Amino acid sequence: MAVGKGHPVVGAEGDHVGKVSRVIADEQRDIFSGIAFRPGLLEGERYAPAALVQEITEEAIVLSIPADEAERLDPYDA
Repeated sequence: MAVGKGHPVVGAEGDHVGKVSRVIADEQRDIFSGIAFRPGLLEGERYAPAALVQEITEEAIVLSIPADEAERLDPYDA
């Protein structure tokens, strides 16, 4: 399934966390490292490593942590 910019990100309870701003992966080696997402338009990117991605569906990327914890994830540093 293709996931890209703008795909919704939700916490473990289904609460909205933000939208994907970029997928972090090495496509040549087929390695998914995680996602960077923005909680809001004017907020900086946060990084959710692959270990925190519980599920990827057509509707959203579901994290294994609650939304309030996702809001405290480290900023994404490219």
